[in-house]
Amino acid sequence: MVRRPHISNWARNQRFQPQEIARPASEDELGAVVASATAENQRVRVMGAGHSFTAAAVTNDTHVTIHDLDQIHHVDTGSGKVTVGAGITVRALNRLLDGHGLALANMGDIDKQSIAGAISTSTHGTGLAFTGFGAQVVGLRIVDPSGAARDIDANNDPEVFANARVSLGALGVISRVTLQTVPSFRIHAIEQPEPLDEVLDGWRERIDTTDHFEFFMLPGSQNAMTKTNRRTDEPPAPLSRFGYVRDKILAENIGFDLLCRVARRWPGSVPKVSKVIDAASGRREYTDRSFDVFTTPRMVKFYETEWSLPVDAIPDAVREVNAMARSLAAPIIFPIEVRATAGDDIPLSTAHGRESGYIAAHVYQGTPHDEYFANIAAIARAHGGRPHWGKLHNETAETLAGLYPEWDRFQAARAAADPEGRFSNTYLDTVLGSQSL
Repeated sequence: MVRRPHISNWARNQRFQPQEIARPASEDELGAVVASATAENQRVRVMGAGHSFTAAAVTNDTHVTIHDLDQIHHVDTGSGKVTVGAGITVRALNRLLDGHGLALANMGDIDKQSIAGAISTSTHGTGLAFTGFGAQVVGLRIVDPSGAARDIDANNDPEVFANARVSLGALGVISRVTLQTVPSFRIHAIEQPEPLDEVLDGWRERIDTTDHFEFFMLPGSQNAMTKTNRRTDEPPAPLSRFGYVRDKILAENIGFDLLCRVARRWPGSVPKVSKVIDAASGRREYTDRSFDVFTTPRMVKFYETEWSLPVDAIPDAVREVNAMARSLAAPIIFPIEVRATAGDDIPLSTAHGRESGYIAAHVYQGTPHDEYFANIAAIARAHGGRPHWGKLHNETAETLAGLYPEWDRFQAARAAADPEGRFSNTYLDTVLGSQSL
């Protein structure tokens, strides 16, 4: 008997054995895979880079990886519209765009995701004048349950397009993405420690007056590491190679991983470890290409939960999270990240209809997190929070429906695009509602 291989995500907290594994090298092959699964009455789930912490890609039926659908199909430097294969990573896309004098208007601090995965889970960056990935999408090519592909945009099947920009893959398999990009730009960055209370007291002013503002804090700490990023025409003045390796690789990854291992093995050492991390935080100032400032190497594996709140709820919510963290029997040493974005009109976007602030909490891989994440969820829900679609939470369709004003609109689009639930799985049945095969 041939043993089926296991598939796991990046964080290795999701592991499964699909009946069929497909790696199509073209859109025609992708369509054939989907058509075959439909003929055999199997469900289909797609994995890009596997950077979701949830079971969104888990299936016992047909598993499709889109790594090879990473082609560049069209670049229009005049309009800024760029069409790429759904499997291209954000990292590769950034370098492609830079070669054409273009850039993403906004992005998060990790670039390992596939562009389709980043879109489908409502991935975002920071900056109150800027949206997440979904609202930068102006066109998609999507494969339906029959295996047929069609191009959709605001004029061609606009209802499916409006919903497919954040859909967890529930409306079909995305094979191409057309993005509205902007001319390439540089960012002047200042990273420095500041008192947490001062940062929270000035939260609204900071996000109103800074192009891209965010901060990190150790749970229970009185300090924050702020990142104030301003778009600029100044000449580049990047970190030296030595400084980059020392700070971004040795300190923030190799050294931090070692401290996390110590804390996981000897939980009583956490207070001392936290002091070491706080003491290591220093000031940096540099100017570099936008994507080199937005993104940071993330070599340390972790688990994450993230919640989107009304932006003005952030100071109170952060203070409540911080007080809760101090009460935990097992302290956490992995930083919390806090950001903000503009609202958008995508039905399942975590920023739908409102300016949004985000609280992202992490724990080191293999560290117990149920109590910590559940407490954060309770605080976030009390402030009208919505969980990130690609990060850990325990919400269901029943609890999520009231958080999204256009929930029923999405459900109607889902029923029309995939009436049999071909593109669902147990996780989607839980968070979006069940569809029978």
